[in-house]
Amino acid sequence: MASREIKRTGKQDPEVQPSHGNAWEVMKPFIHFGIKATGFIASTLITIIKHIPKPDNQKATERKKDKIIKI
Repeated sequence: MASREIKRTGKQDPEVQPSHGNAWEVMKPFIHFGIKATGFIASTLITIIKHIPKPDNQKATERKKDKIIKI
């Protein structure tokens, strides 16, 4: 037979509430991941910016056009 226990919405037993009293312990993995991800994105952007050709390098490419190739 079904139990006649009435459950009320909004009222929780003390056992059901989370046992984490310290917010730092809960958020620490997310903060750690965020710092690592930000560092990875920053290093990627720095690498991309370093590999963009500078305007001074155009003179070097013009010299290559002056070469004569004999067949």
